[in-house]
Amino acid sequence: MKRLDGRVAIVTGASRGVGEYMAREFAKEGCNIVVAARTEEQQDPKLPGTIHDTARELSAMDVRAIAVRCDVTDEESVNAMVRRTLDEFGRIDILVNNAGIMVPQKLVDMPLKRWDLIWRVNVRGAIACCKAALPAMIAQRDGVIFNISSIAADQDGAGNISYKLTKHALRELSAGLAAEEREHNIRVFALSPYGWVPTPGTLYHRLDESMPSVSPLLERPEAMGQAAIYLCGEEGKALSGQHFYSRHLLRDRVNNGVDLYQGDESLLR
Repeated sequence: MKRLDGRVAIVTGASRGVGEYMAREFAKEGCNIVVAARTEEQQDPKLPGTIHDTARELSAMDVRAIAVRCDVTDEESVNAMVRRTLDEFGRIDILVNNAGIMVPQKLVDMPLKRWDLIWRVNVRGAIACCKAALPAMIAQRDGVIFNISSIAADQDGAGNISYKLTKHALRELSAGLAAEEREHNIRVFALSPYGWVPTPGTLYHRLDESMPSVSPLLERPEAMGQAAIYLCGEEGKALSGQHFYSRHLLRDRVNNGVDLYQGDESLLR
């Protein structure tokens, strides 16, 4: 039996990148997926992938997958996504708050309206999704929420303070929400790649050029999903509220101290 057989996961920002990779790992374990994002049609050749592309890919893996357009800055759009999920599947077991944006710019140069947008997507969007999904999880007395953070939260943030702050805020959100919902058997985690995953978004911003060495800070695409699957299991129940780096979690708790997910420059070719 697969580890997530019959469960239902909402993954925001799942048209490409980390969200798509996580959805793929969940599907391998039998999880049905709601592929949620804004992208219904590809607009930029440098940013391939749509919610329909991802849903088709997952459906071919012998699970049910539906594409739902969702703008996490719009409360009604988020609520409609949750209603559609419940109409289609009758439950919500996992919520991955992965939708996010990054606009590197020094604080002195960034217009406040851009700050507002980054906070609305990265933090308020996660809060809106939690608020919408929680009643179903509370009713079934079970659920797992992942707020996708970043190694940027532990760096100085120079030139990208807005991203650092929002990714750190998601860790605090996870700790607080885990404490609030522990009585309902709902666990909440912040989960980060240790470094960066070679997604269309990171390559679009050419972040690899800013790394002192590509390989040690490059993470294989499957690590985030596999770490999340571990935390959905029995072992994860005692860990709610914590932040984990996916590679470290897998090394320390799954792979007997061996880092199987260290960077591989071939991923960039």
